[in-house]
Amino acid sequence: MTKFRFQAHRGDSAFYPENTLVSYDAAIKQGYDIIEIDTKFTDDNVCVCLHDATLNRTARTPEGSEIAEKTPIIKVTYEEAKKYDYGLFKGEEFKGTQMCTLAEALAFIKKSTLDVKLDNVFQKFNEEQFELFCQVIEEADMEDRIGLTCKTIPYMNYLAARFPKAEIHYDGSLTPAALEECGKLTKAGRRVTIWIPYDNENTAWFRGRKADEEFCRELHQYGEVGIWLISEPEELEVARNQFGADAIETNGTLKPTM
Repeated sequence: MTKFRFQAHRGDSAFYPENTLVSYDAAIKQGYDIIEIDTKFTDDNVCVCLHDATLNRTARTPEGSEIAEKTPIIKVTYEEAKKYDYGLFKGEEFKGTQMCTLAEALAFIKKSTLDVKLDNVFQKFNEEQFELFCQVIEEADMEDRIGLTCKTIPYMNYLAARFPKAEIHYDGSLTPAALEECGKLTKAGRRVTIWIPYDNENTAWFRGRKADEEFCRELHQYGEVGIWLISEPEELEVARNQFGADAIETNGTLKPTM
């Protein structure tokens, strides 16, 4: 088995404002191996770090109140989005936390030893946005430390060709045909991690197949196995010892020292 890797979901999002330099910095200091980042685009085509389609859950006015109207990130410019506070929703101690761009996040993480995993939401970008997203990755000059998460085989094969040094993370339908494609990349020397959810409260919304010992053993024929999203020590033990996970994703409640 390869080195077991801890992936921080949106940074240390359990205790810090998610998808900000604050949560990424916490993950770096705590010794995680991978930081997972979500990306969105603003109205003026700036690629920013944000999970939701709207600002409402994580943004607050400078006075600390919630935004009254539904505010999609794609409907505001980057300068308009920066007027809000992205730490207060997590606590007064994080007041003043700013939104960051993907370029800023990559430059910040590049100074550490951690890898980055970019969520598959980029598959929803339009053609112009997708190209800008790829350009940000290229300009960061850290391709060998960036992982690209794909839900479909065409995207996976395209990105594998465009970014030959990047890790491929696959979290789409685990059909025999899809696994064969993952296996081809693995045999060609590419690091491929196939993600499957742990059956718990965090993944109750997911209707696909959940991890079990037999299926994870099968998945190892095609690549490394990642288990998401776990938060309890007991789940970590199962993921390691029964599922043989090569990587796990946690929101920060589990630490790399465990």
